[in-house]
Amino acid sequence: MRTNRTNKLVLSALFIAIGIILPFVTLQIPSIGNMLLPMHIPVILCGFICGGPYGLIVGFILPLLRSILFGMPPLMPTAVSMSFELATYGLISGIIYQRIAGKRFAAYISLIGAMIAGRIVWGAVSFGLYTLLGNIFTWKIFAMQAVINAIPGIIIQLVLIPLLVSSLKHAGVIRHLSKNEKLDMKAACANRFEPVLTEVNNLLKSNKDNLMIAIDGKCASGKTTLAYYLQSVYDCNLFHMDDFFLREEQKTESRINEIGGNVDYERFKTEVINKLLKKQDVEYTKYSCDNKSIEKSVAIMKHKHLNIIEGSYSQHPYFGNIYDLKIFMDIDDNSQIDNIRKRNGEEKLKRFISEWIPKENAYFNKFAIKEESVIIKWQ
Repeated sequence: MRTNRTNKLVLSALFIAIGIILPFVTLQIPSIGNMLLPMHIPVILCGFICGGPYGLIVGFILPLLRSILFGMPPLMPTAVSMSFELATYGLISGIIYQRIAGKRFAAYISLIGAMIAGRIVWGAVSFGLYTLLGNIFTWKIFAMQAVINAIPGIIIQLVLIPLLVSSLKHAGVIRHLSKNEKLDMKAACANRFEPVLTEVNNLLKSNKDNLMIAIDGKCASGKTTLAYYLQSVYDCNLFHMDDFFLREEQKTESRINEIGGNVDYERFKTEVINKLLKKQDVEYTKYSCDNKSIEKSVAIMKHKHLNIIEGSYSQHPYFGNIYDLKIFMDIDDNSQIDNIRKRNGEEKLKRFISEWIPKENAYFNKFAIKEESVIIKWQ
């Protein structure tokens, strides 16, 4: 059993280690280090992956620790001012990204915001330290060290970090950690999910070496919350039916009118389920609702003992009798409407009421999805 906090602590330690090693690439020559900014990269990635608080801690510790271990950067004023700068990088990159992670250019916006804030903090701290040491810190010094000399490092960050973030996102790493950061697992919510934990624990005691769980149910009933909660508790893979919406060319009149046809169940079976049943690694592409197309990058999920499929239509009969545990997330109509309004806004609510909710209900009724599942009610 692994917790999300443990994952973040391990990753934070890894980023500190990377930050200690990377400056050796620049031969610890200050002029080269000031241009390429090698210690910034692991701190920013820590903010993206683990969240702002962890990025802050890693960013603050790294320059001081490296100064103590290797004498580079010099402790005063360089390492101290860098500690405040990198702490700001880690904090701001994490905070901004977790708030806008689903939006276009989120990585660039978060990175640029962290760059600006980090340099402002570095300038303010450097001014204070220079004054304390009896030296003069001018605007020219700030411009040269924070901007002009750092241009190569800034370019490297703008090119490299979004690529790394995109790769990690499609591998499921950032999605897992950032979503769990947002979960507010109150006692009532944990109690609500307790029957599921009991069922999963019983499954894990069995001799079966390939377990599959489906979390189906009404929209805004907590399917995703349960899925990420389970992923924070167990070492498992998590797949989202939302990544398999119908492509535009598939939306024929017959398909739109088909009960349960609102998802690309053929592609999901081919790319995910068939691989899981063969105990193989899964490589699949995700549908982007923003771009209304399949993303070019490929998500790669290594085979694991426990696999969770989350989302409406996850129990579609097209997949066959493949699940070891079926869960249905239930919610009363009024609470469902309130949740959708809060989550999606008034305009999207109208489409849920007129289109998506009726389609889901028709699917639930025709295939008796609720009747064959462990039912978890909204509280």
